[in-house]
Amino acid sequence: MTLRVNRLAVLAKLETTYGTDAVPTGAANAILVSSPKLTPMEADRVERDVVRPHFGNAESIPTGVRVKLDMEVELAGSGKKGTAPAWGCLLEACGFGKTVVADASVKYALSSDQHASISLHCNYDGVHHVLLGARGTVSLDLQNKALPKFKFSFTGIYRPVTDKKTPSVAHGLFVTPVPFDAPNVGALTLHGFAPAVQSVSIDLANEVTHRSLPGSSESVLITHRKPSGQIAMEAVAVKDKDWWTGAAAAA
Repeated sequence: MTLRVNRLAVLAKLETTYGTDAVPTGAANAILVSSPKLTPMEADRVERDVVRPHFGNAESIPTGVRVKLDMEVELAGSGKKGTAPAWGCLLEACGFGKTVVADASVKYALSSDQHASISLHCNYDGVHHVLLGARGTVSLDLQNKALPKFKFSFTGIYRPVTDKKTPSVAHGLFVTPVPFDAPNVGALTLHGFAPAVQSVSIDLANEVTHRSLPGSSESVLITHRKPSGQIAMEAVAVKDKDWWTGAAAAA
């Protein structure tokens, strides 16, 4: 039977113990995604490079098998102060720490250690893929008159692929986003100046490494990050904002 890849369910839940399946459910842990791209098996290859009395390739043996999942998630809050958004666990697995003030705020700040991990379940029309100990990187894409979105890329520990009924999912915690335009977005300030903005992109650029060392447990680590960003904005006179002097001084 041909699989219908538009019948997709993605579930994500923070792990209490690294690499142990947190068993996310469709009712509590479904993620509303777009543009998913699953790499069911990614691996390094070890060539045997043996010599035989005939022509032909020697075997190459896979090592360090892991799973990758890229996806986009709409950017919108939970709609309630002090309540984390449904996609919050994804940010935590990309190196962010979370601070919650009840009935007031939820803030995410970058951390350089003790990164959270998630169990990701991805069901393609009954074919079930599992990523354990998943960590990743994220970029933010804001384009005028378009919906704001996160672009996530996760790597997880491989588990055998199985047949499993596509779970029923509840996406009620995902709030409908608003376009990146004047009625919905207030002033953005850059170096003390509030420009008219066409687009903003920020790439966290985490370095995500799969590790499988004898004498240790298999893991996925965030080992470094090199963030970058771009902004396209309306040009102004130097008297309004002198960008050039600041750029020359690497400010």
